[in-house]
Amino acid sequence: MTRHPVQTVQGCRGPPQVGLRQTPYLTTAHRPDRLDRNPQVSDVSISFRDGNLIRFQDVAETLGSKKAQAAFRRGLNRVGDTARTHTIRAVAKQVGLTQTKVRRFGGIRTIRANNSNLTYTIRSTGRHISLREFSARQFSYGVKAKPWGNQRRFQGTFIFAGNHRSGQFVGGGHVFHRTTSASYPIKMMFGPAIPREIIKDESAKAFEDKSLDLPDRIAHEVRAITDGVVD
Repeated sequence: MTRHPVQTVQGCRGPPQVGLRQTPYLTTAHRPDRLDRNPQVSDVSISFRDGNLIRFQDVAETLGSKKAQAAFRRGLNRVGDTARTHTIRAVAKQVGLTQTKVRRFGGIRTIRANNSNLTYTIRSTGRHISLREFSARQFSYGVKAKPWGNQRRFQGTFIFAGNHRSGQFVGGGHVFHRTTSASYPIKMMFGPAIPREIIKDESAKAFEDKSLDLPDRIAHEVRAITDGVVD
């Protein structure tokens, strides 16, 4: 059996490009008693573009364009899938919801890398989430809930009509507050919006940290495609 010498692809090491982007039209309202009625959209992405193009060209010259694209695509999608899992877990802890609710209310969508676009993107689309979803319970003084994972008292707010023990929802179990001293009008109360949360704090850090695994993963895919001839 002929043994081929191991070749090393120069320049395939280095940090990937990580993007955190939110649509520019969003308002800055962030209080649970205010509603941002516009759907919000945020992207977090890993890509090999611009400054990483040289690395891609080096690999392409050694492997050929199709094999190089396959290596980058597979590496991006594998690392991206892992980053998505860690990011959703971090978002859930950050906002005080289950991962199932994060996916539901955050409209989580994955746009995988392909040969024409070497970018892996997690897109979140959604509005501020009803305070009802954050373990809201009514007491004589108002409502207790846990938006952002922190238990808070919301004085003067209510879930039930009349007495707090009436059991008669004002509106589907949502939390409301009065805007004047009169009985009406009333407004629903809201907590965080997943598209806002996914691009900051621990959620953003989780995505960025896992993206650092990309160079090693690309090297692994190159070895797999070439049966270890290219390292």
